[in-house]
Amino acid sequence: MPKIVPVQGNRIISTWAIATGPQPQRIWPQRALIWEASVPYLYARSTFDSRVICGGEDEEFGQSRRRDVQSAAKVSRLEQKLGRLLPRVDARAEFAWTACFGASATGSPTIGEIPGYPHCYAALGYRGNGITFSMLAASLLTAAISGKRNPDAHLFEFK
Repeated sequence: MPKIVPVQGNRIISTWAIATGPQPQRIWPQRALIWEASVPYLYARSTFDSRVICGGEDEEFGQSRRRDVQSAAKVSRLEQKLGRLLPRVDARAEFAWTACFGASATGSPTIGEIPGYPHCYAALGYRGNGITFSMLAASLLTAAISGKRNPDAHLFEFK
């Protein structure tokens, strides 16, 4: 994050995900997204080539070395959870990855002019909602740059 961007109220989260090998179509015919809202949350979805992507196991830190050390255990835990959630799926990971992302207390993005830096803007979108938040950011920042005020801008500005 550039040093001029305030980070109060924001934090870095580490997350993990796996992708299984291709599954027989009959195991998951509707290809629905499953989102288990427990803590830590778990999600699973299928891909066009019938793999299952499963992720979660988030932890509140951003150091890549610490994150990478935990990867084997996190992958194993995701395999176990996916196996319990969908017993007919071969839950073994063929691929696994980890990453860091930004988060806020509300899950909402921070979008607007950076305090103390006139005409300098930032859009900090979080979690799996980045695509949705990018459209919101485009609308809010277009209005701000063109001198118009969006009535919802105060909901997302730097506090």
